[in-house]
Amino acid sequence: MKILITGSDGLIGSNIIPYLSTRFDVIPAVEREWDILDRSAGERIVGTDRPDVLINLAAMTNVDGCEDTPELAYRVNADGAAVLAEVCRKHSVKLLHFSTDYVFDGAKASGYTEEDQPNPLSVYGKSKLLGEQMILQLLPGALIIRTEWIYGDGGENFITKVRKVASEKGRVEVVDDQRGSPTYAADLAKPIEALITSARSGIYHITNSGSCTWFEFAREVFSILQMGATCVPVSSAQIQRKAKRPVNSVLDCSRLQRETGVVLRPWQEALQAHLARVT
Repeated sequence: MKILITGSDGLIGSNIIPYLSTRFDVIPAVEREWDILDRSAGERIVGTDRPDVLINLAAMTNVDGCEDTPELAYRVNADGAAVLAEVCRKHSVKLLHFSTDYVFDGAKASGYTEEDQPNPLSVYGKSKLLGEQMILQLLPGALIIRTEWIYGDGGENFITKVRKVASEKGRVEVVDDQRGSPTYAADLAKPIEALITSARSGIYHITNSGSCTWFEFAREVFSILQMGATCVPVSSAQIQRKAKRPVNSVLDCSRLQRETGVVLRPWQEALQAHLARVT
């Protein structure tokens, strides 16, 4: 099976390609070589490479930056997704598209299922939700994966940011009133394989097991690394950001387990494995 991956040089792509390449014929396509809004480029690349599956990782993911440039956010995250859906429909290619926990408002006390009604609070969340809707309208057989709090080898992420601040200042303030599931990007590869090979469609939530706050996540990082830096819990109100974040971002992944048998390991175990690789 041949898989074409857009945005392959990003955080998720860099971490899933090593595994997927052992199972499939993977063709990476970096963002600077393929603007997903360019329909003619999409037609040319898909027509030439003739993949069975296209995994779309190209997106505008700067949550606060989306508030500054909403038109660009909607063009990339919604219009770009629709262009890919149309190209895949024309060439009979399966589309697997990545979305986000930010399609929810965080008001629910328990984990969000795929059936829960989205209600995004930010331009980023709204643009990603519209992308989901446009894809499924154009291509009902598409796969949508919602995930969250991604980290991994290479590229900037929450872990690299807090480590940098801690090493420079010896102290880092971290939000303690937002809850989610830290997810090791490399752990997404096996569920992707399972969904593709079992010809699934629709929306699936995929994260590592368990949940924590950003503060608890940072504290676990410092504990594993035996860093002496002080980690201080603060409220979202104290960290003034342009985009409003959901208080509860936890995603219920039981559909994935029910339909594929795949369960991702606890976030603490995944974090330990990742930090053992990069330190």
